[in-house]
Amino acid sequence: MSISRYPNVQVRDSLDHYIYEGSIPAFVIPIEGGALEVIGEGVESVSFILTDENGIKQKHSGNLFKDENSEKTISTFLHSPSEGLKHFSFKVVSTLPIIVKEIYLFLPDSEDQKSNDRPLIPLAGDVQKPVIISREEWGAKPQDGQYSYHPYFDKLTLHHAACCSAENIEEGINQVYWIQDFHQNGRGWMDIGYHFLVDRAGNIYQGRPETVIGAHVGGANTGNIGVCLLGCYHPPEESCYETMSDESRESLVKLYAWISDTYGQNPGVLLGHRDYFGTTACPGNNVWSKIPDMRFDIVEYIEMTRGPLISFFQPAYPNPFSNQVTFNLELKDVTNISIDIYDLLGRKVKSIGNKSIGPGNMSLSWDGKNDLGQKLGNGMYFAQPDKKSNLETVKLVMMKN
Repeated sequence: MSISRYPNVQVRDSLDHYIYEGSIPAFVIPIEGGALEVIGEGVESVSFILTDENGIKQKHSGNLFKDENSEKTISTFLHSPSEGLKHFSFKVVSTLPIIVKEIYLFLPDSEDQKSNDRPLIPLAGDVQKPVIISREEWGAKPQDGQYSYHPYFDKLTLHHAACCSAENIEEGINQVYWIQDFHQNGRGWMDIGYHFLVDRAGNIYQGRPETVIGAHVGGANTGNIGVCLLGCYHPPEESCYETMSDESRESLVKLYAWISDTYGQNPGVLLGHRDYFGTTACPGNNVWSKIPDMRFDIVEYIEMTRGPLISFFQPAYPNPFSNQVTFNLELKDVTNISIDIYDLLGRKVKSIGNKSIGPGNMSLSWDGKNDLGQKLGNGMYFAQPDKKSNLETVKLVMMKN
């Protein structure tokens, strides 16, 4: 949570260094740490003086995280929420002039997480899994702790990194590794918080396994699969003007389609990070505005991949027939299906089915009799599935023994 932008700082020279010092007003909410964002080269160290509710001070050396694609450096400290931190000040030592841009507080995750002792079993979906760069391929460090498994899936979330833009796989690997390092050593999390990350070329990287609870929406991580778009997409912020590339968008649609189909998610639940508690601009205006159309495209992609809900998985057999002909149907879901039989004069002589069947491979048969149970004569007949099935009419030939 950002609490101060461009705070007042005191600057002084010390031989060949610049020293920037500042502080923030006292706060009453519990925190698990904080961060300082500075712009400029030459940052050598950041230290924090933490003051608790009893006035006791502690000095912490800040962890430094330099964004290689910009002049931004983030320094963080971690602190137990139970120790009652109420105030902190900071000191930045740099060899060159810098700008102290923003101060953040890390709020503890108040979610009462419920978890499984084993991963949920994926569904046998129809959408093919997109190519995903594995943790081994991008050089992920091991998780620092034991994962908790999702007990269910009911949320999909899109983020932007607000940094770390990557135009190709080489840059993407470097940025994903940087984010994992920041999450583990800057935020104190056991692993990278996101389940997947996508660069501007459309490459997809595996973060945490999607079957385990992540750390990307504090207070709403259970059942939530989070995807992060590398880059910065919120124009009100300086140097945050990127727009989502076509390659990124296509990969996001395919990824969310596979997730939705595999884990029984409704694409309509896809939200931006800001839609949960309103404490962030993530995923940025340039991405957030695209989410409604993306939901539609995800559904469309799933339907296109699945194919028709009803199809013949093999021709009517035998045909010609004498005693009985069988129609073999494949149904994607429980469906009410009927097949009307017509003679050469266009008269309906029989209707079969007209009941809910499926999903799976099912069969309907016709014994060559009309609705009165009378055996019909030799000749040509036409089997017309109901119109909503979009199945073509089947020509049948009956030949008595």
